[in-house]
Amino acid sequence: MTVRPSGFFEGIAMYRTGTTGDTVSTRFGRIPLQPTPSETLLSAGHSRMQTCAQAGNLSVYLETDFLNAPGKEPFRFRQYWGEYRIGKWRILGGQAWSLLRPNRAGINSEGGLMNTLVVEPAYQVGLAGVRNRQLRITREDGNWRFAVSYEAGKSFLSKLAHDGKRLHLEAMGLGSAHRRAASAAAVIRASRKIDLVTQQLLSHGVGPELLNTIPVGVNAHSTILGTEVRLRPTFELFAYGGIAYGGRSAGNRTVRQWTAGFIQHLFEQQPWGAAQLSAEFSQLDRSTWQGGHGNLNYVQISFRYSLPGSRSMFAARDRGARPPTGRP
Repeated sequence: MTVRPSGFFEGIAMYRTGTTGDTVSTRFGRIPLQPTPSETLLSAGHSRMQTCAQAGNLSVYLETDFLNAPGKEPFRFRQYWGEYRIGKWRILGGQAWSLLRPNRAGINSEGGLMNTLVVEPAYQVGLAGVRNRQLRITREDGNWRFAVSYEAGKSFLSKLAHDGKRLHLEAMGLGSAHRRAASAAAVIRASRKIDLVTQQLLSHGVGPELLNTIPVGVNAHSTILGTEVRLRPTFELFAYGGIAYGGRSAGNRTVRQWTAGFIQHLFEQQPWGAAQLSAEFSQLDRSTWQGGHGNLNYVQISFRYSLPGSRSMFAARDRGARPPTGRP
C-alpha cells in the first residue's frame, strides 16, 4: 500500500462591507438585505488535511478542513470515498464532488476541478454542484470520459467529457421524479497564457446545488464566465462573473457576483513545499421575489503553505489552476 498525506495551511484575512454571521466562507444566498456594520475576519479554518491511500487498483481518499456551518463544530469531512479501477472502468463510492461540478480535465473528484482561482472558500456564484454522497461509474476511452452516478437526493446524473489540445468540453444531465437539469461547461485555452472558463445550467429543483443560492422546488438557472491570465510563470490574474436565477418563490430571485484578483506563487521546492500569496475583490448582490435587495463588497487576502508531500503546485490545482509554465 502507498499512502500519500498532503494538505496545506492557509490564513485568510477578510473585510466585508456588511455583517453576515459567516466565517471567511460566504453564504452567497444569505447576504443582508438591509445595511449592516462592516466586519473584519482572520481565520485559518480553510487549512486542509488530505490523505490518499492506494493498494493495487483500489484508491481511498479522505479530505477535511475546519469550515463547518456556523453553530457547529468547525472540523468537517469534505470528501471521503473509495475507488476501484478495472481496465478502463472506475467505480467510486462515498462523498465526492457531484457530477454537476465541472472539471478542467477528465472526470475526477480529487483534483482538476473548475473551482476557479479565487480565495473565497465558497468559490463563485454561477458554479453548480456540491459534495454529495454517491455511487459513480466512470469509463475512460482515449480523450473521452463518460460517467453516471446516483447521488444523495435520489438523482441520477450522467456526464460526457472530451479533452483536446485547446479545449475541455463536457455535457451533463440530471433526472429524478422532482429534479432535472442540463449543463454544459468548457475550458478554452485561448493561448499559452490565457484560459477562458464557463458553465451554463438550466434546471428545475436544483437550487441548493447552485451553492444554496436558490430554494428547492423551483426553476433554477445559472451561468459563470471567467478569464485567467498567466502574466509570468509565477504570477496569475483572474476575473469571473456569475449569476443564479430562481423561479417565483419565497426565496431569492437572483444572486450575482463578480470577482477579480491575483495569485503570486512564492516558491515551490522539495523538501520545503510550496507557498503562494493571493488576493481578491468581490461584489455581491441578491434580490428576492418579495422585493428585497441587498449588496455586499469584500476583500480577501490569503497566504497558503502547501506541505512537502503535496503534489506539484497543489495549492493551484486545488482550485483548478494549471501549474505555471514549465511545471509538470
